[in-house]
Amino acid sequence: LNISTNLKEKDMVFGASEKLRQTILDAKERFNPKAIFIGMACATAIIGEDIDSIAEEMEPEVGVPIIPLHCEGFRSKHWSTGFDVAFHGVLRQIVERHPTKKQNDLINIVALWGSDYFSEMLAPLGLRVNYLLDTASFEEIRQASEAVATATFCDTLGGYMATALEESFGVPQIDAPQPYGIKGTDAWLRAIAKVVGKEKEAEEYIESEHKRIAPKLAELREFFKGKNGIVMTGSAYAHGLISVLSELGIGHDAALVFHHDPVYDGGGEHQDTLKELVETYGDIPHYTVSKTRAFQLPQLLKRAKTDFLLIRHPGLASVAGHLGFPTLTMGDEHIPVGYQGILRIGEMLKGVIARTKFNQVLKRNVKLPYSDWWLAQDDPFYLTHHPEALEDLPEPRNLKLKIGTESNSTSA
Repeated sequence: LNISTNLKEKDMVFGASEKLRQTILDAKERFNPKAIFIGMACATAIIGEDIDSIAEEMEPEVGVPIIPLHCEGFRSKHWSTGFDVAFHGVLRQIVERHPTKKQNDLINIVALWGSDYFSEMLAPLGLRVNYLLDTASFEEIRQASEAVATATFCDTLGGYMATALEESFGVPQIDAPQPYGIKGTDAWLRAIAKVVGKEKEAEEYIESEHKRIAPKLAELREFFKGKNGIVMTGSAYAHGLISVLSELGIGHDAALVFHHDPVYDGGGEHQDTLKELVETYGDIPHYTVSKTRAFQLPQLLKRAKTDFLLIRHPGLASVAGHLGFPTLTMGDEHIPVGYQGILRIGEMLKGVIARTKFNQVLKRNVKLPYSDWWLAQDDPFYLTHHPEALEDLPEPRNLKLKIGTESNSTSA
């Protein structure tokens, strides 16, 4: 639940400390939470509000942890800092600082969001999953320091918390490829088993799962023979999805990842997801690193043949659909996880490909809000390579929406 202090012009001049104090009391009275977070906005950072002192002052009165988070947007040039700030507050004031016991059957899984497919994967190893952070209760977060190990699904997202749990509480990180595709899942399970002393159970489970999925996987590979796909998501996640496509026998001559950093995207010796992908499944000729710039999609899709797209952000899915390509928007990022995840994605993609005719019809009947000049370009980075072209661009077409006209279907 979120409550705003609702700053006014007067507050920006004279300060809003009293508003913050009252908002904390309101949060306690209305919702009786087990913890209260204070998020510093850009405006309150500019006027220098002392949220740390207010949190320290109010905590004894309210009786629950009050956690100040310095998350104003201009504090960092890298978006992942927001995750680090949140985890720092959780580690500082919620996680049990002096654990008196170890839960040797508890493993932390740090992920952004999505269904918990991890419990069914790790139950054969005798492990319970402590799924952090967004879906966790106060008690589940608190017990993170008692776990036997921590596995993260993106070093950018979870690296700070995993490192802090290891350095401050002796909870080791799992240094392994992510469990996407057969080889990645094998390696992930074996790395966890080595830490928790369950190597025998892991090998038995891996062998049984290979046998279980083999018939269905063969059937899916036959269906997807000759098919190609393009993945457009964040970097480490894209590498995992391409691994799954490869297991299904789907070609991948192109990919678009939204960022790449050799440090942020591969924190451990065995967590270099791009290296793991290329060494296991081969090179990607048209591998593009770019932000979610929808206007580049027409040119990017000229580079390689594809039958569908796997996309993380719905805005891009809409544009791709209007260009004639069926898309699968990955709202639940854990669908592809593990051995069963390969089959889940396969079945979903069969339904996506069945929509091809619809998207082709859509393409013939709608227009995107880009000039004919831009749509005729072949280089998606033309404006970067030739910034002088911006001075001579033709006038943009009239995008005023009119009911019953073609422009009413415009999407971007």
